[in-house]
Amino acid sequence: MQVPEKNIKGFNLLELIVVIVLVGILSASAYPKFQSWSKEREVRLAVTKIQSIIKNIHVQTERGTFGYVQVIFANSGDNLTVTTKGMTMDTLASKINDGDDPWNQDFPANVTSRCSLDTDYWDTDTADADASIRNFVTSVSFEDVTTTFIEGGGTGGTGTDDGETAMDMVGSSGSSGAGTGAVCFSRGGKYYEANGPLLSDASLPRGFIYICRRESSGYTCPVTFGSDENEKEEPSPKSIKYLNTVEWSRFGNFSKSQWSGTNWFSR
Repeated sequence: MQVPEKNIKGFNLLELIVVIVLVGILSASAYPKFQSWSKEREVRLAVTKIQSIIKNIHVQTERGTFGYVQVIFANSGDNLTVTTKGMTMDTLASKINDGDDPWNQDFPANVTSRCSLDTDYWDTDTADADASIRNFVTSVSFEDVTTTFIEGGGTGGTGTDDGETAMDMVGSSGSSGAGTGAVCFSRGGKYYEANGPLLSDASLPRGFIYICRRESSGYTCPVTFGSDENEKEEPSPKSIKYLNTVEWSRFGNFSKSQWSGTNWFSR
């Protein structure tokens, strides 16, 4: 009996080329969306982590681990480093009760004195600091995000109408060369001070910090601090992407906001 011949065919060259082209078109259309999602995710994760760092050190004042704490934001050309420091209840009480201590002598003439950036001011900076308090402070560097001020001032980031290309812009504090800002909290909000760019024109602590994606080395967020310590400004250009804030008050009350392209909204 004769077995019928099977007619099995594969792809010919033309069909294979058509398939490859279609796959390429689909991949090309999906890649920009994936890339945008990936960039936004990097910023969101950094913002959430930064908020967590601030909350974690603030809660130590309520627990009595520290009487007074500081959060430092140091922005270099390639990293935003967030560092926390603490002063024990005993040290704070000693400063308050000593009329000759700079805590009383220098303030309020020098409004930054109580939120000092000196390394020997905080108990957690001293060589003999006990591990029981050092374990509650941290220092974390973020490569993917930046803020409005940077060490040495310099030019700002590059952003375009789609938030991706170039314009020279620097935060109001960036041009002064102040690359380090700090905010300080105490238990119950009794003492609430700031230093550097996080001190407003009225010598009041700002209630937030801008965080955006670092597009290149030396990039800063294209938005400035306003005269009001709690008011967020419109960026320039308005179409900038991945722009956020981490917010606080003297009592904590931590929150986050994001720029939508037209306005700020809470996250």
